[in-house]
Parts: sequence; structure tokens; C-alpha cells
Amino acid sequence: MVRPLQACALAFCVACGGPAPTGPAADAGDAGAIADAGPDGGATPVGDAGPDAGVPPDDAGFDAGEPQDGGPTDAGAGACSVDGEPGTCLPVTDCAGLAGYESTPGYCPGPADVQCCRLVPNVADNPPVPTGWQLMPQSAVTPAMTAWAVAILNDPTDYPLFSTATQTFGALTVLARVEWHPPDSNNETVHRGVTLYEPV
Repeated sequence: MVRPLQACALAFCVACGGPAPTGPAADAGDAGAIADAGPDGGATPVGDAGPDAGVPPDDAGFDAGEPQDGGPTDAGAGACSVDGEPGTCLPVTDCAGLAGYESTPGYCPGPADVQCCRLVPNVADNPPVPTGWQLMPQSAVTPAMTAWAVAILNDPTDYPLFSTATQTFGALTVLARVEWHPPDSNNETVHRGVTLYEPV
């Protein structure tokens, strides 16, 4: 299912690195305030880094990675997930024959040529801004909101792609949604992210 293009406006980002055989790991980010992973892989705030490349600096988001129509099907294939995006374990050659899909190694049992076949990440697949919500200004993001967003980012099992969660901070209810974020100075490709919204 193709969804309309939505600019992913960010002010705070934590990025998810490339897939690893043992699962996703937060590794870098940019814009507003940054959380970069140190040698131990943990996220540590490092201060203001200016606007995200090509994205307005006044909105909050967290970089990080739903089944869509027309995906691969194989009665004998197993399910897999890369950064919270579901796929199907298929031979690389079979996945290569599917337009708009790519193989990711390290997420399927069996021979090396059986990999997780999933949609190519694309910000055009992000849903529109949720009705009744707007992107949160950077100035409104608190450390507690940051910690919450990072926890969502690091939990692709409970928060797969396009999932949402809400939490109240003082008198303000905040909505977080896992989305694709565009390439930035720490990520050469489109990557999993968490964007924060506030009520209109």
C-alpha cells in the first residue's frame, strides 16, 4: 500500500544503524539535540547540533526502521522482522524478483542465501500527520519525552513500523509514531525513527 509523502520534521533524533544479526541497535542521530551511541552502544545526549539536513528544525522526532499490500508470499517461508518492519524469509534471488523489496541478511535461519525480504524503506510510505495532532516544536521536548521516545526506538518488537503510543507529560498528552526518517549526517539511508506529535 503506497501512502502519501510526508516530510518528517525533526528536532531530536536518535538513529538506528544498519541491521545486525542480533537485532537493531541505536547508534547515531542529528538535528536539535542529538543522542549518539558511545563505544558501549548506549545513547548519550551531546547537545544542540542545529537543524536536520533538509528538514525543518522546529519539530520533534527521533530517528531510529506493518505489512503492506502486494508483499512476498510463500507457504513454506518464515516470518521475519528488521527494525520492526515485517518481512518474509525468502531466497535472495526470489526477493530480487519483487519490485520495491530488498533482502536483509542475519534475520532468518537456514542457509545464507535465505534472507529477510522486506519493502525498501521509503519516507513516501509514512502515513499523514494523525488527525488532531501536529508536529511538536523542539522547544517543547523534555528529557522525559526524550527518554520515552528512545525506549520506543529501541523496542521494535512492541513498536513496529507505523505503530503509535501516547503518554501524558504534566498537562500535555504526546503521541509518538514510528516512521521512516530521511537520510541525515549520521545515516546514509532512510531509517527507522520516532516522531513526536502534540494535540492541535
